[in-house]
Amino acid sequence: MSHLVTAASRASGGPGAGAPKPVRGRPRWRPAVLAAALLLCAAPIASAAPGTPEGHPPAHGSAPLYISDYADNTVLRLPPGGGEPVTVAASGLTRPTGMALDASGDLYIADTGNNRVVRVPADGGPQTTVDTTDLSRPIGLALNANGDLYIADSFNDRVVKVPADGSGQVTVPTSGLLHPNGLALDRAGNLFVADFVNDRVVKVPADGGPQTTVPTTGLSQPTGLAFDGRGDLFVSDSGNDRVVKLPAGGGPQQTVPATGLNSPYGLAFDLAGALYVADFNNDRVVELAVRGGQRTLPVAGLRTPAGLAVPPGRAAY
Repeated sequence: MSHLVTAASRASGGPGAGAPKPVRGRPRWRPAVLAAALLLCAAPIASAAPGTPEGHPPAHGSAPLYISDYADNTVLRLPPGGGEPVTVAASGLTRPTGMALDASGDLYIADTGNNRVVRVPADGGPQTTVDTTDLSRPIGLALNANGDLYIADSFNDRVVKVPADGSGQVTVPTSGLLHPNGLALDRAGNLFVADFVNDRVVKVPADGGPQTTVPTTGLSQPTGLAFDGRGDLFVSDSGNDRVVKLPAGGGPQQTVPATGLNSPYGLAFDLAGALYVADFNNDRVVELAVRGGQRTLPVAGLRTPAGLAVPPGRAAY
């Protein structure tokens, strides 16, 4: 499929699928079964972590990186420092997308095609299904410090919260969302939502205040979101084949130096501050080093990687 949202992409359940939109730019078609929803860098992306030589992060990072392989219905774990990827023992997945890890190392996966979220325990215990109600194409996931799980319930045009205390799913107060996609939480617990079809990012304050639209320029079908160590927000601007940075201090939007992206999706930072991008339509994950430099991670056989995740406390944020 193309980046463009069509009735066919919605039927196929692609991660960015939604209602039809006006045609923009050149279409890029892929088989419907796959659906649709960098060279040297000249500028820094984030500050180096303490004790880490600037611009020289470890071999693919200082923590394991999890990759959801959308078309292959699998999740891979790439060990710290490199090594062969391992398939995570998750069963029955169909079109997995967003992921999140809790403080215990349990992995939550948006099993988009099955309209559910599953939990894979770190200790090797049996996979379980998170207790939710009436999800339709869940995509983005985020966990707060209390262990509450947020889910972008994309085809229901809402975000839901599953409290850690077991009190039951609630709908997060938002307005006007149209196929929400990626989610991220800042240090204060404010929730940020990539509002895919509306070409915007919205902020939902932790204190219950009114939703606001984050100031951006020219976004087209935003997908993944991630914060770096400075609190800067990074957005996968999938319709424009780029990643943009929104400085925490309110400075002007910047395009992250990267080459050859095609419908970027999930984002994640490692402890060294390197940014990882799921380059969906190029079937790869790329690493953008702190002080410049781009490389493709050595993961063979990826087919439309969608989500990325690292353990909490291991990301630069």
